Amino acid sequence: MSLLRFLGLGGDSKGRESEPASLAEIGAQLEALPPEEARFVAAFSYLLARIAGADLRTDDLERDSMAARLETFAEIDHDLAEILADTAIQAAKAHDASDDHLVARAFRDISDRPERIRLVRCLYAVAAADENISTVEDNEIYEVARSIGIDENDVVAIRMEFKKYLGALKTLPSEK
Repeated sequence: MSLLRFLGLGGDSKGRESEPASLAEIGAQLEALPPEEARFVAAFSYLLARIAGADLRTDDLERDSMAARLETFAEIDHDLAEILADTAIQAAKAHDASDDHLVARAFRDISDRPERIRLVRCLYAVAAADENISTVEDNEIYEVARSIGIDENDVVAIRMEFKKYLGALKTLPSEK
């Protein structure tokens, strides 16, 4: 049996033959986890990386924030969380928008509403790691939230938890 099939990431009779390659790349780091949990963590990781790189750069603060959320949310050890963050960042850079949507749909299919809400909160936390959520990051979070089935009112409520970091709401230096 291949590692990908063991992780639930390869083609099988459950309709995963079109599983995004990015999930397989990330999932390869998770061989100690049960297959469905590995798939969940891989999708969660990729979506965090998608937001961290939405503005075409991922700084150390965003990477560290990703690792911290993976450590807490996925309950994995610190070293694995760091490796997973790096792997997810590379996967998100290497794959196109079709993977973004496929991974979001995969996450929607394997998660429940509280997990999706928690993901959106984590997405905002990663974007806010550098104390500025750009409009691009904010729009990308909204797109992910929509793709995973979170309604606009929930996104707006979570977004307001991070309003001091929203670039669109910050006072420009010339306005001070």
